[in-house]
Amino acid sequence: MFSAAVVACCAILSAAPTATCPSGGLEPEQAHEDLELAISAVEAAMPDLYWRQSPRDWAQRKAKARALASRARTEEALFRALRPLLSGIGEGHLSVARSEGMNCRYRENARLFPLDLLWRDDGMFVTAGHGDASDIPPGTQLLSINEEGRKALLAEMMGASPHDGAIETGVMRDRGGAGYARVRWWMRGDESGYDVRLRLPDGKTIRRLEPVPAAMRPAPPPEPSPLATLSWVDDHTAYLYVPTFSNRRYREAGAAFEPTIKALFHTLEARGARDLILDLRDNGGGSEPNESILFSHLVAEPIRKYASVRSRPNTLRVTSATGRVFEHEIYDAEELATVQAGPDGELLRINAPPEGLMTRWTRAHPVFNGRLVVLAGGATFSGGAELASMLRATERGLFVGEEVGGTHGGNTSGYKWDLVLPHSGMELGIPLLAFRFVWTEPQPHRGAMPHCPIQPSVGERRVENDAAYRVAVQALQRPWTKPSRRACP
Repeated sequence: MFSAAVVACCAILSAAPTATCPSGGLEPEQAHEDLELAISAVEAAMPDLYWRQSPRDWAQRKAKARALASRARTEEALFRALRPLLSGIGEGHLSVARSEGMNCRYRENARLFPLDLLWRDDGMFVTAGHGDASDIPPGTQLLSINEEGRKALLAEMMGASPHDGAIETGVMRDRGGAGYARVRWWMRGDESGYDVRLRLPDGKTIRRLEPVPAAMRPAPPPEPSPLATLSWVDDHTAYLYVPTFSNRRYREAGAAFEPTIKALFHTLEARGARDLILDLRDNGGGSEPNESILFSHLVAEPIRKYASVRSRPNTLRVTSATGRVFEHEIYDAEELATVQAGPDGELLRINAPPEGLMTRWTRAHPVFNGRLVVLAGGATFSGGAELASMLRATERGLFVGEEVGGTHGGNTSGYKWDLVLPHSGMELGIPLLAFRFVWTEPQPHRGAMPHCPIQPSVGERRVENDAAYRVAVQALQRPWTKPSRRACP
């Protein structure tokens, strides 16, 4: 469901573009063709459109998107119709990349909400202010914007953001910092100002804040190293940080994932580690089967993890309203040998090496058999969330943090169909493989849950000033073998 604010704001258009950017105007028939092509492609390509939504929900959202698109006269207005339609499917790998013209107009013209935020279950908190909001202290609780509270604002962000199932933590982490201001602009366009209610030490305060140009906001920090690292808490306790499973990022750093991980586990073995803290909080996934490679160094015996890996028939074909044909093949000739046709014409992965449906086909060495604490949260997604689900399902590790960003029962990801909409230039990334785990979800459409719930706080720094890390260390100072809530300090 969409908040009334999302629907009302979608008619607001962005400011007039400067001469350096294309206008981004659309004719009604162009907006119609792009939207209908997106709908047709998603319905033709996704292997299980109704895994995380009902047919009724999909039909209702299509009707709403069509009504909004019929009034769209800019690429931005079409985006405001399309993004909530796709977000409601509940598959976080389903992406919409904005056109170069849209990004140009954002950089040149967008005027943004001036606060950076941390979202928590107990509220919204300021992490930084810009422009006339620069005097608002970090940690101040934001109670409302223009009389809309956290519940309505988060519902809008759920509609404006890709996410798995009904998981809110992933959206809260994605929309942290400057992320909220950016997405609010994409969904609402320019606003004249913001009446905010704040909870300051001297009580609630109402202030009028002015928007700030996008160019006034600081550039994002450089991307940190992707390499897994190992450090020591004490003589027998290690901390293993694994920020990604991406082979591309490892190659760019002049390394490879599997030998890097294997060397770190040899170090653990050589130093006689008894306890391990595994930090997956920044791990948004990457390349299959790196999550299983890491799992194999934590659980000795390979297990079957997937009930099935499924796709639609190999050739996907859709036709637009003006007769343009768009085609895509899921597997190449060599990869077709790894799948077989199912009863309904879909393609099913064969359970045979090198990947199949297993974690691994041979045992890894070395295997860490000591106590394990796993730090995970909303930014733990895709392959990171798969590893979290595998460890949670096998009861390997005490989980500290928050609900992970990927659903516990699997996801639709893997290969993608990158389809450029002909008039708006937006590019859909449609995931093509449905990965279903063998275990069921204790809570439908939700992620792996923590034994010890801890959410991030304003001003935290990893390890040096980090509540979840402190809880992990304290938990390992208690006597336990099997992970459970009783092990939490």
